[in-house]
Amino acid sequence: MATQPQQAETPWADIVPSAARMQIAIVILLLSAFYWSIIERGMVNRWIHDGNWSHGWLIPAFSLYFLNTQRERLAKVVAKPSYWGALVLLLSLVMYFVGAWGMRATYVQAVSVVGSIAGVVLLLGGWSVMRIVWFPILFLLLAIPLPGQLYYQLTFPMRAFASQAAAVLMPLFVDGLHTEAQAVVIDYIMPGSAPGQLNVEEACSGMRLMMAFVTLGVAMAYLGERSWWHRGIMVAVCVPTALLCNVIRVTTTGLLIVHGREDLATGTPHQLLGMLMLALALGIYSMVGYILSHLFIEEGEASTVVNVHM
Repeated sequence: MATQPQQAETPWADIVPSAARMQIAIVILLLSAFYWSIIERGMVNRWIHDGNWSHGWLIPAFSLYFLNTQRERLAKVVAKPSYWGALVLLLSLVMYFVGAWGMRATYVQAVSVVGSIAGVVLLLGGWSVMRIVWFPILFLLLAIPLPGQLYYQLTFPMRAFASQAAAVLMPLFVDGLHTEAQAVVIDYIMPGSAPGQLNVEEACSGMRLMMAFVTLGVAMAYLGERSWWHRGIMVAVCVPTALLCNVIRVTTTGLLIVHGREDLATGTPHQLLGMLMLALALGIYSMVGYILSHLFIEEGEASTVVNVHM
């Protein structure tokens, strides 16, 4: 059978007319000038100095990639500007000024950046374009660092969970070890040695791993040819996977300290342990994706398989 020639991708120059490109360039410059301070202070600065949000650099790149994957669909739609976009843009600007003068909330201002982008797209392209590009736009929300107080409220239960789980698991590996967890502190007693304490710090809360994997999980679920419930499972499994890997990391760190190897529980070895947990989590996530792809077969796929064997 002769192979069909591969269809060339439609260049962006054919998708976006020159007049529209000029409009987009002007809008980008205006939005960048207006939001520059909040982008630099509320996002980029946190990406640089806060390791919990260092993945933020990847989010805009992923969004642009997602947008590029939709170029053929965009080439087939006709832009019909919608004045609903003006309303969305106005509400986003209100959010910005409320955050600046009323609530003093950098997070609210940063969210308004994404809202303004959505409003401009809807205003210039209409609903036909928005139905295609909504995900790359909303994906940008994952790059916005959470407020400090909210972040602490989320990480503290995760630290407490890791402490409780590690206190249960550690005696299984060390004979005679007695442990008791109180909030984020693990008290331990080894036979023939003085009592000690392990404090599960904020860096070991698992939030950093969870944010990275939620980002990756959402991206992989969007790119894969899957049903909506497959995608929902792939996103949901990121949370328990991150919790499990963090429990393993905290337990391993605690065992190293109990055995007097504090040198392996801090610094570079501790960071390498975190990278190992990242590899473990990737393996778990890949396994879930494989099971969804091979164990659960959609009705349309099943019909295709039957037809082939008839």
